[in-house]
Amino acid sequence: MSEAVARINENVYIVRDRVIAVIPITSTVSRRIRASSQLGGKMVNLSYGKECKSIVFMDSGHSLLLAEPALEVRKKIWG
Repeated sequence: MSEAVARINENVYIVRDRVIAVIPITSTVSRRIRASSQLGGKMVNLSYGKECKSIVFMDSGHSLLLAEPALEVRKKIWG
């Protein structure tokens, strides 16, 4: 596996260089961005039926909803 790819869980792999930010789903900033992203259709729910705890913003404009806490996702992406 390439070093540029981070394994978040057994089903989710993210390219490190494409990530802009990882924030908790409960923050005010994420609420505002999620509301605007839903209109564009670039929101991807990768929680697999679990409660969403973090949101990852990509340079392509996509927002990824994950079930893992934001701190854990940051460690997996950036070490």
